[in-house]
Amino acid sequence: MEKNAFRLRGPIGKRLVVLIIGTSTLFALLSVAAQLAFNYYAAVKQTEANLSKYSQANKPAIEQAIWDVDYALLDDLLLGFSKQQYVATVNLQTDDGITMKLGKADISQQFHVYPLVYQLQHLGQLSVGLDLSLVKQDIAEQLLVILLTNGLKTFLMSLIILLLVGRIVTSDLRRLAEVADQIFTEQQQLVQLPSKLLQRKDEIGLVASSMQQLQQRLQRGLDARLEAEQQLHQHRQALEETIDQRTAVLNWQNEASQQLSELSLSFLSLKSTNAKALLQQTTAVIGRLFAVDRVDIFEFERQQAIGKVSWSAAGHARATKPINLSRLDELKHRLIDLSPTLVSDLSELKYQAPKEYQLLKSRGVKSLATFPLSDGNKAFGLLTCTSLNSCSIWPNYKIILLSQFAAAISGLIIKDKNDSAMAHLQNELLQVNERLQVLAETDELTGLVNRRPFKRELNRAIASARRHGSKIAVMMADIDYFKAYNDHYGHPQGDEALKQVAHALVSVVKRSEDCVARVGGEEFALLLCNVDAHELPLMAERIVKQVANLQLEHKGSLVGSVLTISLGGVLVDPKDVIESASLLELADNCLYKAKHQGRNRAVLDVDS
Repeated sequence: MEKNAFRLRGPIGKRLVVLIIGTSTLFALLSVAAQLAFNYYAAVKQTEANLSKYSQANKPAIEQAIWDVDYALLDDLLLGFSKQQYVATVNLQTDDGITMKLGKADISQQFHVYPLVYQLQHLGQLSVGLDLSLVKQDIAEQLLVILLTNGLKTFLMSLIILLLVGRIVTSDLRRLAEVADQIFTEQQQLVQLPSKLLQRKDEIGLVASSMQQLQQRLQRGLDARLEAEQQLHQHRQALEETIDQRTAVLNWQNEASQQLSELSLSFLSLKSTNAKALLQQTTAVIGRLFAVDRVDIFEFERQQAIGKVSWSAAGHARATKPINLSRLDELKHRLIDLSPTLVSDLSELKYQAPKEYQLLKSRGVKSLATFPLSDGNKAFGLLTCTSLNSCSIWPNYKIILLSQFAAAISGLIIKDKNDSAMAHLQNELLQVNERLQVLAETDELTGLVNRRPFKRELNRAIASARRHGSKIAVMMADIDYFKAYNDHYGHPQGDEALKQVAHALVSVVKRSEDCVARVGGEEFALLLCNVDAHELPLMAERIVKQVANLQLEHKGSLVGSVLTISLGGVLVDPKDVIESASLLELADNCLYKAKHQGRNRAVLDVDS
């Protein structure tokens, strides 16, 4: 190639100028936008925080002034609100009809409403509107300063980067190009690169070193080619050996498949009296084919694997002991997934599954393979192949065939026990339905029954009261200001509070004929049988105190410093016992009265 035939059309320095200026300008604009947005939201948050602190400091005075009907003080206090930064409007409305306004309200304003309560009595509300457009105006005034600062910073940074790139990269790249022009000339002499370039610890130094080593690598190319030919010859020999091994494996697979086919045909024509003998024949075939010391077929009974059929090689005959599955977590996990367990060396289980390791070690096992016997959904037994004297390797083709043997054995056992299995499955189905019914009628969080079983118990109690002439009581309980509790402490803590309240209710309502249910988010229902007008108030008072005695901190409550409940209940005579829906409605009305009267109390109707 002729020297200097290549001409630069796009120098790196020129492209870097464009890229750096463009990228820096883009990032500068983005950073300005981000900074303005951050300043805006920070100003809004600070304004809201200042307003909140100011309102907390002056709201008691406003509530006292409303209570004392001190209009002059109210004017001063509201004027103080209007002088807060960015406050555009202040509007006071009381339940007695007093309305005081400062400023002009606008839909673009952000309103903050503060309820006014004095001595647990609602007096009205104070509404404060913030004009956020004033915040935007203040932020806009900062734009010029930010743009000048970031622009100057960007320009200086770009200039410094360009100078550094020219000094560190461009000049040395040109020198590398000059040296490269001298390589592969007619003299074929090794060109020595400047030591300054070779000593660099970066990409340019890497390129220089690579250029210096290029000629040496070409000289070594012939040797590498000869070495490759030798390796190719070795690969050919290895391939021939692999073909011989694969042929042996195919012959073994052919024999094993033939044995499996014959056994499968025998399974199809099986009579129930010959099942065990055929299983015994199958284990012997597996033991001979896979060259193991023992083959066992286990079936599961009450968390135990009971040996049903076994085969042992000469010198290894002994009784098959049951296996307790309750502690073998790893094995149970694999049974759930219907996965085989393959262990070439028992030491592999020492840390991965220590309990299984101890069991197998005590039985002298060196390696094993276990395959679940299943109906396709659930394992009911195991096929195990164990080696007692040496470690066995379990290649994939053996695993596939053992899986097929396990499937055939599963089919045989299922066919042999079809009638009993069907009855067992029916019983399991009934048990599952019962468990599902219990789950459907139980509140998962508190463990209490939900609304449906509570209504069923209430209808039963109504019928019993009519039949025996006894009184029943229905109560509704609601946690006071529970939304504020969740907002302040979070839903996980709210769930824990629900559990403790449920436990407190159950600790008071203990009788078997009574019932406590969770019928809503923070709402509970209670059914009390065989109570009278003297017992019910005492019981209700104990329930309210039991919850308060939990001493669960509740900073969002307007009742006190701890979490409390409100309770409403109704007691009815047998001659006045009405439908369940009406009873619940009466109890709910009493609960509403308890809330209206200040909460943390019980309101009862014992004359219904």
